[in-house]
Amino acid sequence: MASDDIERDKAAIWEVRRAWAFARDQGEWDRLAACFHSDASITVSWYSGSAAGFVQRSREMGGARRPEERNKHWLGNRRAKVSGNRATLETDVNIVIREYLDGHLFDYLAWSRFYDLFEKRDGVWRIFKMSCIYDKDRLDPVIPGSVPASFYDTVPLAGIESGFAFMRFRQVKKGRTVPPGIALGDSPGETALREEGARWLAGA
Repeated sequence: MASDDIERDKAAIWEVRRAWAFARDQGEWDRLAACFHSDASITVSWYSGSAAGFVQRSREMGGARRPEERNKHWLGNRRAKVSGNRATLETDVNIVIREYLDGHLFDYLAWSRFYDLFEKRDGVWRIFKMSCIYDKDRLDPVIPGSVPASFYDTVPLAGIESGFAFMRFRQVKKGRTVPPGIALGDSPGETALREEGARWLAGA
């Protein structure tokens, strides 16, 4: 494949990822669905399953959000590998959320990476599988000192799980189930994703 063709493919792939972020954060559900192939799957902190199910759950969560609550997926550095009609895309992302937990308003920030398997079908690139690798996070009350230190007693801040500690804490507080096998930075889960990406590019 010519280098110009590869660069055009990389640009098209990146545009899908950018469209995903805007659609997810702005509640543009049809546009969000259009970022995925019909048989695509997703695993993130609060969901693992079909892309269609993810879009529906996202719509429900958006409808239940209070006026003070916001979320943003801020995309940064990226790298793509293209092999024919298949590609992988890794993108730095800051997940920025303002939300209520136990009646207190918090700001949450995660440093993470999206790891996507892309496929071009009928000349169109879309996501076939989306995963997220979680590196580190933090959770701060909007009003400093408004929660006691004991509020965080169950948050593990040592070991590999520390990079996902506040995300897991939030999801449990909201009554959500964290899927098994979440990928954490520098963990066997990240290694497994990269090995899967290599097999995907090789046509397996």
